[in-house]
Amino acid sequence: MTRWIGGPLFDACFFFGSGVVALAAGLLMLAAPAAVLPLWFAWIWLVEGPHLCATWQRTYLDAAFRRERGRLLWTSLAWLLPGPVLLAASWIGGRPEPFLLFLGFVALWSFHHAVRQHHGILSVYQRLGQADAAARAADTRLLHGILWAAFGLLALAHPANLDLAGRVAWGAHAIVALAALLAAAVLAWAVLLVRRWRRGSALRPGVFGLVVAVGTTLFSLFAVGMREPLLANPLTTEQVFMAATIVGGTLHGLQYIGIVIATERRRVKPVRAAGPVLAYALMLAASLLYVALNLARGGAPVGAAPGSASAQVFLALYWGLFCHHFWLDQKIWRPSTDARLRAELGLGAA
Repeated sequence: MTRWIGGPLFDACFFFGSGVVALAAGLLMLAAPAAVLPLWFAWIWLVEGPHLCATWQRTYLDAAFRRERGRLLWTSLAWLLPGPVLLAASWIGGRPEPFLLFLGFVALWSFHHAVRQHHGILSVYQRLGQADAAARAADTRLLHGILWAAFGLLALAHPANLDLAGRVAWGAHAIVALAALLAAAVLAWAVLLVRRWRRGSALRPGVFGLVVAVGTTLFSLFAVGMREPLLANPLTTEQVFMAATIVGGTLHGLQYIGIVIATERRRVKPVRAAGPVLAYALMLAASLLYVALNLARGGAPVGAAPGSASAQVFLALYWGLFCHHFWLDQKIWRPSTDARLRAELGLGAA
């Protein structure tokens, strides 16, 4: 059994190098805030759009998957509906709460989706490195605990929310407690890695978890996020956090594309199946539609006016697309119950 998902160079580029690319993008935006909008366009076209297309390539465009999981593919389309339905409820009732609750729900699901992917890659490296049960459990708990504590800390401590946190009796105490918990957990994980290094145990899983997943996410949330908005004259909350979203989204998207390429290379494919370069080129062409959708929903200060009726419709469709992506991902990436996927990840024969 290999100790790499796609090979040493491949993993260095996609699963570890993705953190370097995300870090570089963040540093560039901190140094030159005018780069935020151009980088946003580059990100949604070159990374975010193809990462969505990669899911469809692996499912809807795969004949074997359609035969085996056709019911999942059809029923998952129901996730396109909640956004438009709740938007209609807001319009009919004359109150914004139904649609705002939907947007809050998908924001939390989006972060959970990112955490889940980090955990998935961490788990694969744990299996490849034959980490023991205690190490696997410790890394998993630390990963989830640190990332969610960081999310909560940013929500409370960001300058835009400090007044709100100050109105709550426990707000200031929660900020201090979360910051202390976060620092202690990061230090504890670092100590664990040093101990494993001294014992000669597998380090790659912990390095991925602590340095790449946690390190890049903390950089995104605090080094970049706490300085937001970097975009001049943001019109929405999403635009306020545009730079941090680019950093986190670059890490997530590149790693997802890497996982799909690595597993597709081990799949038995038809002779005329497109190679990774052609497949990516086709994804870039399709991603132009994704760029148009982002402009139509008011995702940037150019394009449709955020909050307009048409922008709200496209915003509902946009998040419906992601709900579908999140749900499908939760169902198709389960190596514990899928022998073929385990083989495609290099975890053993199908």
